[in-house]
Amino acid sequence: MPYKIELSEDGTFIIGTVTGPLTRDTAQQLAKEYYAIIESTGIKRILNDVRGVRDAMSTISSYDYAYKDVQAIGLPRDIRAAILADEGDRSHHFQETVAHNAGYLVKVFHSYPQAVAWLAKSKAC
Repeated sequence: MPYKIELSEDGTFIIGTVTGPLTRDTAQQLAKEYYAIIESTGIKRILNDVRGVRDAMSTISSYDYAYKDVQAIGLPRDIRAAILADEGDRSHHFQETVAHNAGYLVKVFHSYPQAVAWLAKSKAC
């Protein structure tokens, strides 16, 4: 698998670190594992660390992932997901837009502290 998943040291959010190409298949597998962790822990904050990895999904794959895959997997709509990308990497911004349009709270960051601070914001997403 071109990723690893762990909980943050303080146990408040899930960290998915992508180490290989970010394809629709990789995103589907991540979402399935996130769902299992959410179900077992109740943690609904996710940090997708994609530094060093550009988004390889086509426009259609991005739409299908947001509107079909994520819903079929059952990810709750009240998650808060940060995408941590390299400075200057705008390849993940379309995912933010599509996710918002599909009803999910997702935001791209280029700073780890800013991403974590946003994840820690209070209450419902």
